Amino acid sequence: MIITIDTGTTNTRVALFDGKQRIDQVKANIGVRNTSIDGNNQQLVSTIALAIKELKSNHSLQDSDIQAILAAGMITSNLGLHEVPHLVAPVSLDSFASNIKSVVIPSISTLPIHFIPGVKNLDTSNLESVAGLDIMRGEEVEALAIADLFEIKQDAIIALPGSHSKFVSIDSQQAIQGCCTTLAGELNAIITHHTILTSSLENRFSESLCNDALLEGYQASEKYGLGHALFLIRLQEQFEGKTHEKLASFLVGVILHSDIKALSSAPQLGFTSGTPVYIGGSGLLCTATAELLKYQFPDNPVYQCNDTQDLSAIGSIYVATKANII
Repeated sequence: MIITIDTGTTNTRVALFDGKQRIDQVKANIGVRNTSIDGNNQQLVSTIALAIKELKSNHSLQDSDIQAILAAGMITSNLGLHEVPHLVAPVSLDSFASNIKSVVIPSISTLPIHFIPGVKNLDTSNLESVAGLDIMRGEEVEALAIADLFEIKQDAIIALPGSHSKFVSIDSQQAIQGCCTTLAGELNAIITHHTILTSSLENRFSESLCNDALLEGYQASEKYGLGHALFLIRLQEQFEGKTHEKLASFLVGVILHSDIKALSSAPQLGFTSGTPVYIGGSGLLCTATAELLKYQFPDNPVYQCNDTQDLSAIGSIYVATKANII
């Protein structure tokens, strides 16, 4: 059995795996945000300790039944359990494997926890500008999971839409070449819930996507820029009476215009005509990203990896297997 820990800003997932099959999982609304607020990581430590104890109890497991405890994500930051420096891209699978840090934290477990490092694009020791710089903790193992599951053996982009969307560039050997981050999901939430547009958008996201409105929003952002394109939502609601689905889809199109521009312009991604894009995850933001990529880059293959779950855990297991930990 394998235990995986995936900690983000606001949530932690501790899961039990038999091979690559998830057997059980404990979720908690505790993340590195709590460390930042409290000034210490005690909530995170106790949450993970209790989750591991619960998983072991539920399945009558002893320490001797656990092959490894693997950790990835913000848990490797200075606000997590144990800080592990970012690796500088390009980073091969071998580099990930050889830079895992194994630490025993007695208040959590007598077994070592194997921390998988994140990635940054540039060596920041002599940084003169942040141009081309980006960082990630957690998305690197998600990208590696997709590369493994879909047997990607060519230069490609792996898109991971979310609150903080990531575009990750990999080469034919599955080495990560760099990444680029946007605030797509967070912008969508802020505009929907905390602006003058909240009334027009009924203070909620749409459960379905209107492709025509999505494209209209994308084109409006290209023509008018972000600010006016956004205000068109209120005008459409006030004077055209458009449905919530159309207004919410228009908003997503406006926001994702900058994502598509970042993908095609960020030098660290090396995106060219014909570069395939694999979109990890499911949901409206993922579907919208796929639709707009197909519109803007008709010569680039776009694949939606809909039937994927536990990407962080699967990627962590992939790296740990390469490191002969499991």
